[in-house]
Amino acid sequence: MMKIEVQEMGGQLILHVEGRLAGACVPELENCWQVARSSHPNHTVSVDLKNVTCVDRAGRRLLQSMHREGVPFLRPGLAVQDILEQIMEQECHR
Repeated sequence: MMKIEVQEMGGQLILHVEGRLAGACVPELENCWQVARSSHPNHTVSVDLKNVTCVDRAGRRLLQSMHREGVPFLRPGLAVQDILEQIMEQECHR
């Protein structure tokens, strides 16, 4: 299960993600991100990963796509931080 809260703060939208970024929940975050980008084109959309407990392959692919689009990731836990570091390292080698 995953929960997403959207917070607007000074020209920035923050998607607070909580729970598992896995399975059927991944398209939910992707949709929320796309809607936030299109409905607030002048805002930076950031993703707060502090409360993410698990990321599967589909979640990892979404994070890679978001990273390529310049999405800042905020406050990842240790496990998620490791995944983000791997994503960024892969992008550097392309």
